[in-house]
Amino acid sequence: MWERSFVAVSVLLDPSDAGGALEQAIATLPDGAEAERPLVADLATKLRDPRRAVRAQALATVAQEVVLAVSEVTLR
Repeated sequence: MWERSFVAVSVLLDPSDAGGALEQAIATLPDGAEAERPLVADLATKLRDPRRAVRAQALATVAQEVVLAVSEVTLR
């Protein structure tokens, strides 16, 4: 789970880098993380999509999950 969040947040924090942030984040993950984790592979595929709406929706979905997880921890 953390790998998917890590990739999305890395891309969100560096939106000016056209694809470099995605590749760098994936390279930082443990070997095979993209291949072994379907959610990471799905996110990477969507972030590589040439359509801006697909990339934005993928980032928004993961960002929403991160915010929800943080708010659940904060409420405890």
